[in-house]
Amino acid sequence: MRKSIILAVVLMVALVAVPAFASVQNVKVSGSVDSTYLFRDNFDLGQSTLNVEDTNQHLFFTQTTLRVDADLTDQVSATVALINERVWEADPGASSDVALNLAYVTLREMLYSPLTVVVGRQVFSYGNSFIMDATGANNTINTDSNLNNVVEDMSKQSALDAIRLIFDYNPLTLEILYSKVDTGTPGASFDNITDDVDLYGANATYELGDDLNTQVEAYFFARINKATNDSTTGDGSKADTIYLPGLRASADVLDGLNVQGEIAWQRGNRVRSTARANDNEQRRAMAAQVISNYQVPNDVLPDVLEEYNPALQYVYTYVSGDSNPEDVSSEDVVGAQASTNTHTAWDPFFEAQGAGTIYNSLFDLTNAHIHTVALTANPIEDVTTKVSWTGLWLDKQIDDGTSSDSQFDIRQPGTGTAIALDANRETEIGYEIDVETTYDYTEDVQFGATFGWFVPGDVLLGEDATIAQAGNDSTASQAIIHGIVNF
Repeated sequence: MRKSIILAVVLMVALVAVPAFASVQNVKVSGSVDSTYLFRDNFDLGQSTLNVEDTNQHLFFTQTTLRVDADLTDQVSATVALINERVWEADPGASSDVALNLAYVTLREMLYSPLTVVVGRQVFSYGNSFIMDATGANNTINTDSNLNNVVEDMSKQSALDAIRLIFDYNPLTLEILYSKVDTGTPGASFDNITDDVDLYGANATYELGDDLNTQVEAYFFARINKATNDSTTGDGSKADTIYLPGLRASADVLDGLNVQGEIAWQRGNRVRSTARANDNEQRRAMAAQVISNYQVPNDVLPDVLEEYNPALQYVYTYVSGDSNPEDVSSEDVVGAQASTNTHTAWDPFFEAQGAGTIYNSLFDLTNAHIHTVALTANPIEDVTTKVSWTGLWLDKQIDDGTSSDSQFDIRQPGTGTAIALDANRETEIGYEIDVETTYDYTEDVQFGATFGWFVPGDVLLGEDATIAQAGNDSTASQAIIHGIVNF
């Protein structure tokens, strides 16, 4: 009898499921398993005030993803992706958490043929991810990840809940974006939108179709943080806003040489969370980036070097700073006029560059001139090696770095804690050397190893620092060895 009941239930489920399966044209299941060994040493740069006996970190962790893409019709598809990130031998209760990483629907030719609409939790980026990438600033804490407070800058759990309208007018592509970055604190029976963080944007890309493969891009983004206009930041505080227009261009100026340039500005209102009355100040920040990639043509190489396929890259990044980020209005009473101070430090916004480097883990992308030179080659078949040197300098000398808002702090990966620096009137942050090698074992299996060293510059306090200041002149190093299988 029991077998008959089970058989009947199975048959009923199968009959109910038939229409659902019949409406799906194609289903693709994919994913990856990425296991990594990480060693990091002196990421506090020798800051003795941490009172940490062991300043190195060595651990294994695995990042597993499972993704399903279903084409319902030629115009409708859905994507769902799950992710688990866990440190080996960690608390099984927390490490076994599986999170929803992606969940979106794509509607092609909606209303009319040039329009595609993408709705849900998704990953997207524009240009070189200098300004806008759904992963967000990749050195910040991802509280949803099991790697939070461990090695959060290497988390793969990153996406935004967004609605994107993509208009394809080849050679012009226009995107309109809305994203709910943070829903704040929902009320008992409804969502209180007065503490939300919203993102709006428009991005236009045009391909000229000339011999240089020239591409131009213009964009405008706005981030509205309403959580800053409540009582926690003082009466009279406005919403914290960033209005960000920018331009980018790319062209193949010579055989094998591609040059890109980008410039952007930040305007709006900045609110410092100090519970001061009317604590608003204007934003006046700027950022620029130049990237040149040169794939050396074989006809200019000696025969002995042709098989190595050498490529050179140079990247210059500028993000403006503020010498006195702690400036406040002289008025500190309820009802006083808003501050007339101007904040000129660049907000990292949603950048996603420099992942895996030491300087990206330690510092925010602000108040800096960054120069990177890299050489990539294939020393043997299926092996790619990249050697890079990165030098960092302050844009503005630090006049007052004693506060946690100094916009040049040493971040402690794994804790989220920042060590503020005292003013020392220097500009050299330091330089980093990285060596990265990847081996394509098969089409779907890859092994890699990265070794890096960051040498502090004169900005960081040396051996002559006082006991209260401590020293920040120790070289930081790391080794990352991993193997990934894609299926």
